Formats: sequence, C-alpha cells, structure tokens
Amino acid sequence: MNKIILAIALGGLVSLTACKKDAGSGGTSSVAGNVSGRVYSGNSGSSAEKEVTQITIPDGSDIADGEYLLLNTPNNGLYYYVWFKWTSGVQPDPFLAGRIGIQVDFDFTQNNLTVATNTAAAIQAAVGTDFTVTINNDIITLTNNLAGEVPDADELTSNILVDIENQGESAVGGSSSYVEGPIVDERVYLIYGDEDYYSESVRTDANGDYQFKGLNRGTYRVYAFSGDTLNPGGMLQQVEVSSEIANKKEVVQAPALFVVKF
Repeated sequence: MNKIILAIALGGLVSLTACKKDAGSGGTSSVAGNVSGRVYSGNSGSSAEKEVTQITIPDGSDIADGEYLLLNTPNNGLYYYVWFKWTSGVQPDPFLAGRIGIQVDFDFTQNNLTVATNTAAAIQAAVGTDFTVTINNDIITLTNNLAGEVPDADELTSNILVDIENQGESAVGGSSSYVEGPIVDERVYLIYGDEDYYSESVRTDANGDYQFKGLNRGTYRVYAFSGDTLNPGGMLQQVEVSSEIANKKEVVQAPALFVVKF
C-alpha cells in the first residue's frame, strides 16, 4: 500500500512539473506594445559642442550684497545659481526654485582677483562633474562637461560680466529638423527570460504597434535600436523594456519604446 501511495505522489509531482511553463513559445498569451520616436532630417551629421561660459569678476566694491547669476547644464541636467554674500551683509539667500545655490562670501574691500579666486573655488566645490572650472586672473571659464543645447548663463542685472564663448549644440542641432510620431516598419526583438539573445522579432505596423503571440507565462525583454543625438554617425543604442506574463490567454502591454532615427 505504501508503494502505491509513493508512486501516486511521484506521479503527481511529475505532472505538476510538466505543467509549469517558462518564458518562451507554445503558450496562449502575447506581449504587445508601441514604438514611437523622433525622425531627423537636415544637418544631422554635425559635431556636438560643449557650451563654454566666461565670467569676469569685478572688485568687491562693484558687487552688490545678494547679487546672483544663473548657470545651466544640457540634457535636462541640474541648474544652479551663484549668489554673492557680503560678509557683513543682510541680504538672504534668494532660494531660487529648481536650482542649486552656490554661496560666495566676499568683502567690499577685496579686489577682483581675490573675489574671482573665491568664486571659482565655490563653484568647483558645488558643481561636481557638471562643469570644468578654470581661472585666469579675474576671468573664470566654465565648460559644460556634456555637449548639447543649454540655456545660456545669465548675470541678470549684476555688474558681473557673463559671455558665452562657445554655444552648446547637440549633433543634430543647427539646421536639422525633426518630426515625432509612430515609427513604422521598425524591427522589434523579444528575449525569453534570462537568455542572452533574442528569440523572435516582428515589425511595427502603420501605427507603430507590434505584438508577439503564442507565448508562455514568464518574463520577457523587448528592445529596438535607436540613434544617438550626440553621435549620429556612431553605433546604435539598444532601447529595452521588460514585461511579465502571469496568466494564460493574457495580452500584456509592454512599456512604450522611444527611438531616434536619422
């Protein structure tokens, strides 16, 4: 009797194991999604440019307590403001919304070289890898470490002089133009579970939609290839999302893929 029970138990275990499905083909579920993007035309082969800003610092007697200037970075990066606080002044930090404040302590008796040195040191300590900071006498040069379009630095009403020595540009700036919308006839790739290479591919329809059918329960990775706006002649980048099928006969909507085409 015990042998019969053991045999039944083992048979049930084998049956359950056989019913378990890993990511892959042969099921009744699907992964669907959409590919949209930006298609460039025109001067898309130009080189990307880093913005270079020069700040000329006057004597302390020409700087008002509480004055400030604005610094910016490209590609939706961090924004800063540099504000000058007289050591015996009463003006508070302006606390500009959405910006990181950089405080420069100075005195009305200090000459331009001293104020410039202190300003460069304060900026360098705060901006991390966003800028390369150099100083030559009373001129501070700030070079954005990333290329791309950037709102120009602004001294507002300050006596501190700000000049843009080199205008930041992405590699698709200038005379290039683009349109955004669904990407038609784009090849999309599907990876099963933890596999290293894709197992299926399909092309998008007139609305940029795609669907992988006949899939089992499991985790899937979906990807397409995109150009790089900072290096349009370089290698394509893989843009990837993931989706999980939990049930039979389920159509899972994958996160949207956004690509750049030249």
